[in-house]
Amino acid sequence: MNIDDVKDIIKELIDKAKDYGFDEASASYSDHESMSVDILNGEVSSYENSRDSGITFKGLKNGQMGACSTNIINGDTVSYLLRGAMENCEVLDDEDPDFIYCDPDHKDLYFSQMSGAYDKNTYGKFKELGLAIEKAILDLDPAVKQVDYLSLVCSRGPVIMMNTKGLTAYTDEDGVSLYAGARAERDGVVKSGGHYWIGKDIDDFDLNSFVDTVSDNLLTKFGASSVASGSYDVVFKNEAFVSLFKAFFGNFSSYSMQKGLSLLAGKVGTKIASDIFTLKEIPMYEKALTKIPFDAEGVLTYDKAIIDNGIFETALYNLKTANKENRQSTGNGFGGGIGVSNLVVTPGSLGFDELLTKAGSGLIITEVSGLHAGVNAISGDFSLLAEGFVITEGKRGRPVEQITISGNFYELLNKIADIGSDVINVPGARGEFFCPSILVTDMSIAGDE
Repeated sequence: MNIDDVKDIIKELIDKAKDYGFDEASASYSDHESMSVDILNGEVSSYENSRDSGITFKGLKNGQMGACSTNIINGDTVSYLLRGAMENCEVLDDEDPDFIYCDPDHKDLYFSQMSGAYDKNTYGKFKELGLAIEKAILDLDPAVKQVDYLSLVCSRGPVIMMNTKGLTAYTDEDGVSLYAGARAERDGVVKSGGHYWIGKDIDDFDLNSFVDTVSDNLLTKFGASSVASGSYDVVFKNEAFVSLFKAFFGNFSSYSMQKGLSLLAGKVGTKIASDIFTLKEIPMYEKALTKIPFDAEGVLTYDKAIIDNGIFETALYNLKTANKENRQSTGNGFGGGIGVSNLVVTPGSLGFDELLTKAGSGLIITEVSGLHAGVNAISGDFSLLAEGFVITEGKRGRPVEQITISGNFYELLNKIADIGSDVINVPGARGEFFCPSILVTDMSIAGDE
């Protein structure tokens, strides 16, 4: 279905909303085209080429926001969505009002970020590249026994939104992602490790660099053992710090604060982290693969410091939670709740090796696991299995495993002693998390007694 036909259906939904008793309404259309190729044992183990499109209608009636969605688009679509949303309103009992929004100064929102490189992503090209990656990983060392998982995925698609207040919004995106996970064995000891890559243009993928990282993440694990229990200075490798931070990021949501699920409630303007730690949301960040000009409610996004030199500057709001506090949305209305676009930790000046030199001794944490079971998101307490390396005389030493790192998220933020310059971008639900490695002092490690 072409875009003009979609717009006609959305407009019909908006125009007929009043006939069904809706005071206000919005409708959106998304079209998601994707292809994936999986490689296993020297051949394509799975191939999928799909296209998924659908329309969602939301209508406000008797103070309730009903919604209905369908991926079947035909002559009955309009009436089906209107009836479904109306029936939904009749069973809802939400005390907090919902809103349909349009900034009168920004009624027509348009942002296209298609790269023009998507058509390079053919089955033949993905197959050839996937087989080359698998072979290069297997050739790293006789210890590498299997590439257990190797997937190449690409996707693209537009989103169109209109509402009864006059909003017409369009955005789109495309991209490629790749992940490989391998297994190695020496003397009966089995280790696993892998790496990912994301980009716009598959021709930007660097096979040698990727395989080198897989090698470092896999083959350096042999010979690992625990360490004595105690307190250690820790360099969180960038990806490990992102994993830990994301487990607690819901605490910055105004919804969590209003529901009593975040200890940050009432803390705006107070110090919650080290003076050197700054975290910003930069929706249109120049280095981000996907820019986010406006949220799913049609609110323009903007740059904001969430933590600025240790000071908690703002919670994240959508229209509903902002109304409860008589303030403006921060442009974080996503997925029917509160989400975030591109997060950026302001980097420091030290490279990773220089961070190790500054630490002198302690541990590098490269992986944390058990983030669902070992985290209390409300209190901030965590106790997580971890892997990494010993820091000996300011350099990476032997590998470490069978340790547990524990502490409190808020205390950890205040223990940040330095920040590296080795920024990576970790993909998220709708943006990326740009973060360097972080030196944290005095972390509790449980290992050998």
